[in-house]
Amino acid sequence: MWTDDEIEKGIQAGGAAREKALYHVFFQQDWKGAAIIFVLQNGGYEPDGDDIAQKAFVLFENNVRLGKFKGQSSLKTYFLAIARYQWYKELKRRRPTEELQPEQYEEGGGDVEENYISQEKKEFLGKALAKLSERCQEVLRRQRLGESLEAIARAVGLSSAAMAKKEAYRCRMRLRKFIDEHPGWRDLIL
Repeated sequence: MWTDDEIEKGIQAGGAAREKALYHVFFQQDWKGAAIIFVLQNGGYEPDGDDIAQKAFVLFENNVRLGKFKGQSSLKTYFLAIARYQWYKELKRRRPTEELQPEQYEEGGGDVEENYISQEKKEFLGKALAKLSERCQEVLRRQRLGESLEAIARAVGLSSAAMAKKEAYRCRMRLRKFIDEHPGWRDLIL
């Protein structure tokens, strides 16, 4: 059994050490299988999963070899984050007519690992927000976009900016209550 440190050093060393490390993670630890299972569970088929695993494998190897992996997660978590990102990107490409949410346009700086983890947290936050009423979703979405309280009040049918401020506060508290009542979500979002 190889440790993450041994795998990372093997990939960076190149040659036979690189080949052994990559063979180990891809076949003996079956990271490929884990990526395929993720794709199958998220609307894809086995050939899709195989393609995504191959793309993720190339990106993973390149990032580790070039020292872009910062060790903020295990190597397997990092690989699977890359696979998830590649699958979501593929789904977006397949469904170009779907409306994109504003948070999908935002490109954060930082390294690849941080971006993958950040993207995953945004997706789970979006799922948590979907548990709120449509009015709360609209108020929080408009507030996140930087709209004035007056504009938010007009858009959702409130009488004043003060009422919009109170409604935004209530909605944030409902979201916090949902997260507190579902501790598993806290780990996914925060």
